[in-house]
Amino acid sequence: MSAPTPTPDAGAQEPAAPRTRRWATLTPEALRDEIDANRRSERWVVVASASGAAVTAVAVVLQAVTR
Repeated sequence: MSAPTPTPDAGAQEPAAPRTRRWATLTPEALRDEIDANRRSERWVVVASASGAAVTAVAVVLQAVTR
């Protein structure tokens, strides 16, 4: 037998607004700040990926040379 579905408490807060609704309420300045933050994060991912590829290439070359 399944448990009964709990009813919400009278004093419970409503769930947070969906992400799309939250973005719609940001000011143009806040949106620009968010875009700049995303740009920095994307740059970091590109640099980390390139560094990882370079380290892998060096490891492969060293492995081939030492055999």
